Amino acid sequence: APRSLVSTMVAPDLATADAATYGSAMLDSFKIDISHQEMERIIIELELIYKTQPGQWLPITGIANMLAEELGYEDQEEFEDALKSSFAEFIGALPHIETRNMESELQPGLFRDVFRVIPDPSPEQCTPQRLVLKIESRADLWRILMLHPGAYVEIPELEFEIGQDHKRRVDSVYNHITASIFNLERHVEMVGDAAERKGIQDACDALRSVLDLETTATFVVTDPGGLSAFKPNEGVKVTALEDEKGQYDRAARALAVPEHEKEMEKVDM
Repeated sequence: APRSLVSTMVAPDLATADAATYGSAMLDSFKIDISHQEMERIIIELELIYKTQPGQWLPITGIANMLAEELGYEDQEEFEDALKSSFAEFIGALPHIETRNMESELQPGLFRDVFRVIPDPSPEQCTPQRLVLKIESRADLWRILMLHPGAYVEIPELEFEIGQDHKRRVDSVYNHITASIFNLERHVEMVGDAAERKGIQDACDALRSVLDLETTATFVVTDPGGLSAFKPNEGVKVTALEDEKGQYDRAARALAVPEHEKEMEKVDM
């Protein structure tokens, strides 16, 4: 087989991590700056494309073109300029991606660089959890927070919630807050009621005061999937989620996934 630019790789931390440490191991294994919002956007779209394709292994080159188009880049060259690397190098730096050089079953003799997204541990292996971080310094704002699908954040001091999503979200605490402000300011433009508009604007001001460290705030992450994590995780209080019966109902806040984003059953290609 011809030599490939992509080596077979699984992040060693993920290969040995159990469900209890999987989220932290994944964050520790990233070799790129995932606090940059564009990196989060690329990773989310990459995972979504993988979920909605039937193949177990997908061609790196073909997906690079698809991803560049989905994200609004003019072509793959402009996309790779934004990545500051080739797409193959970028994807090889993601801890939850495995890459190989494989012979095509449809075209014997043709070898291609391919990848797959390593599945998360099964729900049965994971313990629903609550993570609590008190934001007391600029360093706390720049911690990375990975929210597993279904996880949501409450800031009790502000009676504010960052709602759940069916996609993984990886960003700094600071950027999670700024994204909420952005979404609220977009929404307020469509609100006609003056009192409601003022309430939304007050919420934005309160969130900005957290970013300026003028308001004490606590990030309380409710994580039914059990795979959310902070990096660094020092000072984060982690407890198991339980209801009055001693078990957390994973379906208590069911996620609605758009039809076109539902995961396809994978088949070997």
